[in-house]
Amino acid sequence: MQRLILAIAAFAFLAPAQDTEQFRAAGVCSRCHVAQVLEWTTSKHVQAKTACRDCHGPSAGHVANERNQVKPDRLPRGSVEIAALCSTCHTAGCPKTNQKGRCESCHHPHALLNPSQKKLSLMTFQDEDRTKQFEGHLRGGDDRAKQSDWKGALAEFESAVKLIPNSRQAKAKRTMAWRRLHPEIPGFERTSEQFDAVTGLPLAVRVKGFDIEMVLIRGGAVDIGSDRTAASKPIHSVSLEPFYLGRTEVTQKQWSALGFSNPSHYTGDTMPLNNVTWEEAVRWAGVLSEKVPGGGFRLPTEAEWEAAASGERPADVDASAWHRDNSGTADPKKPFREIDTYRPHPVAGKRASGAGLFDLHGNVWEWCSSLLRPYPYAAGDGREAKGGGDLRVLRGGGFADSAADFDPAFRHGERPSRRQPWNGMRLARSVPAID
Repeated sequence: MQRLILAIAAFAFLAPAQDTEQFRAAGVCSRCHVAQVLEWTTSKHVQAKTACRDCHGPSAGHVANERNQVKPDRLPRGSVEIAALCSTCHTAGCPKTNQKGRCESCHHPHALLNPSQKKLSLMTFQDEDRTKQFEGHLRGGDDRAKQSDWKGALAEFESAVKLIPNSRQAKAKRTMAWRRLHPEIPGFERTSEQFDAVTGLPLAVRVKGFDIEMVLIRGGAVDIGSDRTAASKPIHSVSLEPFYLGRTEVTQKQWSALGFSNPSHYTGDTMPLNNVTWEEAVRWAGVLSEKVPGGGFRLPTEAEWEAAASGERPADVDASAWHRDNSGTADPKKPFREIDTYRPHPVAGKRASGAGLFDLHGNVWEWCSSLLRPYPYAAGDGREAKGGGDLRVLRGGGFADSAADFDPAFRHGERPSRRQPWNGMRLARSVPAID
């Protein structure tokens, strides 16, 4: 599989002339259909300027629903349908045999590749010597990294990138080695000497000048959504850059440290900020960015929030979350209790998640930057839109909610200007770019 992926990268490197929208779309197909796309590149479809969607249609529903519940727009099956599709280009029949039927007897129905051809290798796309050198530099960099020789590892990974500039694997390893050589991040101070093996970033940090601890969320390709609720369908994959997320919900002491008046209904320095609007939360994060070198502080997107929650309900809700059954002060035997009989509690009073985050579920709902839109949803995840009447997403549930509702995929929307005593926030920060 690794060689197949490298071959795709090599193909992209060697064929810049076909860098049109339709050929970039073929790269999306290759995320799942690796072999077929590789075969497609050797079948003269590239020279003919024919891409996946020319045969299968836009296939938007298929791409969006990666659980394979929606098939491509056009999916020929059987000899008759396949031959009919092939004949739209090969009007005179097979270029080699002139046969006008049973194309799949010699050719792959996706790629028209003769299966008797020798096994595909990187030699199809680039010379064997370059491949050997590339793989050798990757191995050399890995060996240097095991010895904590980050300067040597960086040099090896740099050499690999020069050989195949579009290799994501090589570029990611190069970035990791560079970060280990330069572990300081503007505006952060490390609270431990543990680093992520993939990104090279410190796992735990504190905002300089402010008592705000944050933990690394690696990102990558993650599945979000759920089949359990209509608003969370369909389950789909998103690609996330590494980011930092507050270890706790923003406290009232942290909020007030920037000179903001405290809007909270339930007060206390170590209590989570509550009764805050989305607009106020965004403004507070913006002021913090102005005061801290490197900036980049913000609300998390809902995809980031769900990735941090690891897609799992807390195993022991009472041990990890404040909710309706353990945050009230009234007689639990009474069938009805007013909202004021429930209240939030100081942060970090319950068990942390596997990622080291407290109160992801319960205590207060947490504002996200995202607009509440049907899945699948991209478009910058709504961060470019400014307030207005559009609903913004809240995640995690609150102190007055039932523990049965603590589904990490559950989406709730609220007007950005509305104030509720059970709504708070958690801070996120993009990783500053490498100079």
